[in-house]
Amino acid sequence: MHSHDVVGQSKLMTRADPERTAGTRLRSRDVAGFIIAEARYRAGIAVPLHTHACAGLAIIYAGRYMKRIGRQERECRPGTITFEPPGVEHAERYGRDDVRVLLVEVSGVRFELVSRFMRGPVCLEDAAPMALAARLLRELSETDTASALALEGLALELIAHAARAVDHVPSAPSWLEPIVDRLQDEFREALTLSDLAATAGVHPAHAARVFRARMNCSIGEFQRRLRVEWAMARLQQSELPLDAIALQAGFFDQSHFCRVFRRHVGVSPGQFRRSKKR
Repeated sequence: MHSHDVVGQSKLMTRADPERTAGTRLRSRDVAGFIIAEARYRAGIAVPLHTHACAGLAIIYAGRYMKRIGRQERECRPGTITFEPPGVEHAERYGRDDVRVLLVEVSGVRFELVSRFMRGPVCLEDAAPMALAARLLRELSETDTASALALEGLALELIAHAARAVDHVPSAPSWLEPIVDRLQDEFREALTLSDLAATAGVHPAHAARVFRARMNCSIGEFQRRLRVEWAMARLQQSELPLDAIALQAGFFDQSHFCRVFRRHVGVSPGQFRRSKKR
Protein backbone atom coordinates (compact mmCIF):
# COMPACT_ATOMS: atom_id res chain seq x y z
CA MET A 1 0.00 0.00 0.00
CA HIS A 2 1.29 3.44 -0.88
CA SER A 3 1.77 6.01 1.85
CA HIS A 4 -0.90 8.23 0.34
CA ASP A 5 -3.46 5.38 0.45
CA VAL A 6 -4.94 6.42 3.76
CA VAL A 7 -6.66 3.64 5.69
CA GLY A 8 -8.82 3.71 8.81
CA GLN A 9 -11.56 6.15 9.64
CA SER A 10 -11.39 8.84 12.28
CA LYS A 11 -12.63 7.80 15.73
CA LEU A 12 -12.99 11.37 16.85
CA MET A 13 -14.83 13.68 14.49
CA THR A 14 -18.58 13.67 14.00
CA ARG A 15 -19.91 12.69 10.58
CA ALA A 16 -21.39 15.60 8.69
CA ASP A 17 -24.42 15.69 6.48
CA PRO A 18 -23.16 14.16 3.18
CA GLU A 19 -24.73 17.01 1.23
CA ARG A 20 -23.03 19.74 3.24
CA THR A 21 -20.37 21.62 1.33
CA ALA A 22 -18.58 24.93 1.34
CA GLY A 23 -18.27 24.95 -2.45
CA THR A 24 -20.01 26.65 -5.35
CA ARG A 25 -19.75 25.28 -8.87
CA LEU A 26 -18.98 28.08 -11.28
CA ARG A 27 -19.09 25.97 -14.45
CA SER A 28 -19.93 22.31 -15.01
CA ARG A 29 -20.24 19.83 -17.89
CA ASP A 30 -21.46 16.21 -17.89
CA VAL A 31 -19.40 14.31 -20.45
CA ALA A 32 -19.23 10.54 -21.03
CA GLY A 33 -19.39 9.47 -17.39
CA PHE A 34 -17.41 12.45 -16.09
CA ILE A 35 -18.75 15.59 -14.44
CA ILE A 36 -16.08 18.22 -14.98
CA ALA A 37 -16.46 21.44 -12.99
CA GLU A 38 -14.71 24.56 -11.81
CA ALA A 39 -15.54 25.16 -8.13
CA ARG A 40 -14.88 27.85 -5.55
CA TYR A 41 -14.72 27.13 -1.81
CA ARG A 42 -15.33 29.94 0.66
CA ALA A 43 -12.63 31.15 3.02
CA GLY A 44 -13.01 30.54 6.74
CA ILE A 45 -15.25 27.46 6.50
CA ALA A 46 -14.67 24.14 8.31
CA VAL A 47 -16.51 21.15 6.81
CA PRO A 48 -16.60 18.14 9.20
CA LEU A 49 -16.30 14.53 8.05
CA HIS A 50 -18.56 13.74 5.10
CA THR A 51 -18.72 11.42 2.10
CA HIS A 52 -19.66 11.63 -1.58
CA ALA A 53 -21.60 9.16 -3.69
CA CYS A 54 -19.22 9.51 -6.67
CA ALA A 55 -15.46 9.25 -6.89
CA GLY A 56 -13.84 12.64 -7.22
CA LEU A 57 -10.46 13.83 -8.48
CA ALA A 58 -9.45 17.44 -7.90
CA ILE A 59 -6.56 19.73 -8.77
CA ILE A 60 -6.13 22.84 -6.64
CA TYR A 61 -5.05 25.82 -8.74
CA ALA A 62 -5.64 28.76 -6.37
CA GLY A 63 -5.66 29.13 -2.59
CA ARG A 64 -4.84 26.66 0.19
CA TYR A 65 -6.77 24.49 2.62
CA MET A 66 -6.31 21.54 4.97
CA LYS A 67 -7.78 18.15 4.06
CA ARG A 68 -8.24 15.29 6.52
CA ILE A 69 -8.58 11.69 5.27
CA GLY A 70 -8.36 8.95 7.89
CA ARG A 71 -5.25 9.54 9.97
CA GLN A 72 -3.60 12.04 7.68
CA GLU A 73 -4.07 15.76 7.33
CA ARG A 74 -2.45 17.46 4.37
CA GLU A 75 -2.14 21.04 3.21
CA CYS A 76 -3.61 21.28 -0.28
CA ARG A 77 -2.15 24.11 -2.34
CA PRO A 78 -1.78 24.86 -6.07
CA GLY A 79 -0.45 21.71 -7.71
CA THR A 80 -2.00 19.28 -5.23
CA ILE A 81 -3.99 16.33 -6.63
CA THR A 82 -6.64 14.68 -4.45
CA PHE A 83 -8.78 11.61 -5.15
CA GLU A 84 -11.49 10.05 -2.99
CA PRO A 85 -13.40 6.90 -3.93
CA PRO A 86 -17.13 6.82 -3.12
CA GLY A 87 -17.97 6.65 0.58
CA VAL A 88 -14.53 7.70 1.89
CA GLU A 89 -14.86 10.10 4.83
CA HIS A 90 -12.90 13.32 4.60
CA ALA A 91 -12.99 16.81 6.11
CA GLU A 92 -11.68 20.22 5.06
CA ARG A 93 -10.72 23.50 6.71
CA TYR A 94 -10.46 26.57 4.50
CA GLY A 95 -8.19 29.45 5.51
CA ARG A 96 -8.24 33.18 4.84
CA ASP A 97 -8.52 32.97 1.04
CA ASP A 98 -11.05 31.37 -1.28
CA VAL A 99 -9.91 28.17 -2.98
CA ARG A 100 -10.37 27.36 -6.69
CA VAL A 101 -10.43 23.74 -7.79
CA LEU A 102 -10.89 21.77 -10.99
CA LEU A 103 -13.13 18.78 -10.18
CA VAL A 104 -13.55 15.58 -12.16
CA GLU A 105 -16.30 13.36 -10.74
CA VAL A 106 -16.30 9.77 -11.98
CA SER A 107 -19.25 7.39 -12.01
CA GLY A 108 -20.55 4.17 -13.54
CA VAL A 109 -18.37 2.34 -16.04
CA ARG A 110 -15.79 5.11 -15.86
CA PHE A 111 -15.26 4.43 -12.16
CA GLU A 112 -14.68 0.74 -12.85
CA LEU A 113 -11.85 1.79 -15.16
CA VAL A 114 -10.35 4.36 -12.78
CA SER A 115 -10.54 2.03 -9.77
CA ARG A 116 -8.10 -0.37 -11.44
CA PHE A 117 -5.37 2.24 -11.11
CA MET A 118 -6.41 4.32 -8.09
CA ARG A 119 -7.87 2.07 -5.42
CA GLY A 120 -7.58 4.29 -2.36
CA PRO A 121 -7.63 7.96 -1.35
CA VAL A 122 -4.82 10.07 -2.78
CA CYS A 123 -3.35 13.42 -1.77
CA LEU A 124 -0.04 14.33 -3.37
CA GLU A 125 1.78 17.26 -4.91
CA ASP A 126 2.57 17.20 -8.61
CA ALA A 127 2.63 20.49 -10.48
CA ALA A 128 2.71 18.87 -13.95
CA PRO A 129 -1.10 18.38 -14.22
CA MET A 130 -1.65 22.13 -13.80
CA ALA A 131 -1.33 22.52 -17.58
CA LEU A 132 -3.97 19.84 -18.12
CA ALA A 133 -6.23 21.56 -15.60
CA ALA A 134 -5.85 24.85 -17.46
CA ARG A 135 -6.81 23.18 -20.75
CA LEU A 136 -9.86 21.56 -19.11
CA LEU A 137 -10.94 24.93 -17.72
CA ARG A 138 -10.67 26.49 -21.18
CA GLU A 139 -12.68 23.66 -22.75
CA LEU A 140 -15.46 24.16 -20.20
CA SER A 141 -16.21 27.46 -21.92
CA GLU A 142 -16.22 26.04 -25.45
CA THR A 143 -19.57 25.28 -27.08
CA ASP A 144 -18.58 23.70 -30.39
CA THR A 145 -19.29 20.07 -31.27
CA ALA A 146 -15.72 18.98 -30.50
CA SER A 147 -15.65 20.27 -26.92
CA ALA A 148 -17.22 17.14 -25.38
CA LEU A 149 -14.63 14.92 -27.06
CA ALA A 150 -11.83 17.23 -25.95
CA LEU A 151 -13.07 17.25 -22.34
CA GLU A 152 -13.34 13.44 -22.27
CA GLY A 153 -9.81 13.02 -23.62
CA LEU A 154 -8.30 15.55 -21.21
CA ALA A 155 -10.10 13.97 -18.23
CA LEU A 156 -8.69 10.54 -19.14
CA GLU A 157 -5.22 12.04 -19.60
CA LEU A 158 -5.45 13.72 -16.21
CA ILE A 159 -6.46 10.46 -14.49
CA ALA A 160 -3.63 8.59 -16.23
CA HIS A 161 -1.12 11.20 -15.04
CA ALA A 162 -2.42 10.96 -11.47
CA ALA A 163 -2.18 7.14 -11.56
CA ARG A 164 1.45 7.34 -12.71
CA ALA A 165 2.26 9.83 -9.94
CA VAL A 166 0.72 7.43 -7.40
CA ASP A 167 3.02 4.61 -8.57
CA HIS A 168 6.13 6.70 -7.88
CA VAL A 169 5.32 7.43 -4.21
CA PRO A 170 7.31 5.08 -1.93
CA SER A 171 5.56 3.12 0.80
CA ALA A 172 5.68 4.13 4.47
CA PRO A 173 7.91 2.10 6.84
CA SER A 174 6.07 -0.59 8.83
CA TRP A 175 7.29 0.82 12.17
CA LEU A 176 5.33 4.06 11.65
CA GLU A 177 1.93 2.46 12.22
CA PRO A 178 2.52 1.57 15.91
CA ILE A 179 3.44 5.20 16.60
CA VAL A 180 0.29 6.48 14.89
CA ASP A 181 -1.84 3.88 16.69
CA ARG A 182 -0.45 4.89 20.07
CA LEU A 183 -1.06 8.56 19.35
CA GLN A 184 -4.65 7.74 18.34
CA ASP A 185 -5.21 5.84 21.59
CA GLU A 186 -3.29 8.06 24.05
CA PHE A 187 -3.43 11.54 22.51
CA ARG A 188 -4.75 13.09 25.75
CA GLU A 189 -1.73 11.79 27.71
CA ALA A 190 1.65 13.52 28.16
CA LEU A 191 3.53 11.43 25.60
CA THR A 192 7.23 11.94 24.87
CA LEU A 193 9.08 11.46 21.60
CA SER A 194 11.42 8.95 23.28
CA ASP A 195 8.47 6.83 24.46
CA LEU A 196 6.89 6.82 21.03
CA ALA A 197 10.16 5.98 19.28
CA ALA A 198 10.73 3.11 21.73
CA THR A 199 7.30 1.75 20.78
CA ALA A 200 8.57 1.38 17.20
CA GLY A 201 12.17 0.49 18.08
CA VAL A 202 13.73 3.45 16.24
CA HIS A 203 15.80 6.49 17.23
CA PRO A 204 13.70 9.52 18.31
CA ALA A 205 15.30 11.83 15.73
CA HIS A 206 14.62 9.32 12.95
CA ALA A 207 11.03 8.84 14.15
CA ALA A 208 10.41 12.59 14.16
CA ARG A 209 11.92 13.08 10.68
CA VAL A 210 10.05 10.21 9.00
CA PHE A 211 6.77 11.03 10.76
CA ARG A 212 6.86 14.60 9.41
CA ALA A 213 7.71 13.40 5.90
CA ARG A 214 4.92 10.82 5.81
CA MET A 215 2.18 12.60 7.79
CA ASN A 216 2.93 16.16 6.63
CA CYS A 217 3.07 17.44 10.21
CA SER A 218 5.14 16.97 13.35
CA ILE A 219 4.21 14.43 16.03
CA GLY A 220 3.22 17.28 18.36
CA GLU A 221 1.00 18.88 15.71
CA PHE A 222 -0.68 15.53 15.08
CA GLN A 223 -1.38 15.09 18.80
CA ARG A 224 -2.81 18.61 19.11
CA ARG A 225 -5.08 18.01 16.13
CA LEU A 226 -6.45 14.84 17.74
CA ARG A 227 -7.10 16.77 20.95
CA VAL A 228 -8.96 19.47 19.02
CA GLU A 229 -11.10 16.86 17.25
CA TRP A 230 -11.95 15.22 20.58
CA ALA A 231 -12.88 18.65 21.95
CA MET A 232 -15.08 19.35 18.91
CA ALA A 233 -17.11 16.24 19.68
CA ARG A 234 -17.44 17.22 23.38
CA LEU A 235 -18.54 20.74 22.45
CA GLN A 236 -21.34 19.30 20.31
CA GLN A 237 -22.38 16.42 22.56
CA SER A 238 -22.11 17.84 26.08
CA GLU A 239 -22.70 20.98 28.13
CA LEU A 240 -19.31 20.80 29.88
CA PRO A 241 -17.70 24.23 30.40
CA LEU A 242 -14.73 25.13 28.23
CA ASP A 243 -12.18 24.89 31.04
CA ALA A 244 -13.25 21.31 31.83
CA ILE A 245 -13.07 20.27 28.17
CA ALA A 246 -9.65 21.93 27.87
CA LEU A 247 -8.19 19.96 30.79
CA GLN A 248 -9.79 16.67 29.77
CA ALA A 249 -8.44 17.07 26.23
CA GLY A 250 -4.91 17.49 27.57
CA PHE A 251 -4.41 21.25 27.16
CA PHE A 252 -2.55 23.29 29.78
CA ASP A 253 -5.54 25.59 30.42
CA GLN A 254 -8.56 27.16 28.74
CA SER A 255 -6.51 29.96 27.17
CA HIS A 256 -4.13 27.48 25.54
CA PHE A 257 -7.08 25.40 24.36
CA CYS A 258 -8.79 28.40 22.76
CA ARG A 259 -5.64 29.50 20.91
CA VAL A 260 -4.99 26.04 19.46
CA PHE A 261 -8.67 25.42 18.65
CA ARG A 262 -8.99 28.71 16.74
CA ARG A 263 -5.80 27.97 14.79
CA HIS A 264 -7.11 24.57 13.71
CA VAL A 265 -10.82 25.25 13.22
CA GLY A 266 -10.88 28.96 12.36
CA VAL A 267 -13.32 29.95 15.14
CA SER A 268 -13.23 29.93 18.95
CA PRO A 269 -14.64 26.94 20.89
CA GLY A 270 -17.58 29.07 22.04
CA GLN A 271 -18.40 30.15 18.48
CA PHE A 272 -18.13 26.54 17.30
CA ARG A 273 -20.55 25.33 20.01
CA ARG A 274 -23.07 28.08 19.26
CA SER A 275 -22.96 27.38 15.52
CA LYS A 276 -23.76 23.69 16.11
CA LYS A 277 -26.73 24.58 18.31
CA ARG A 278 -28.15 26.76 15.53
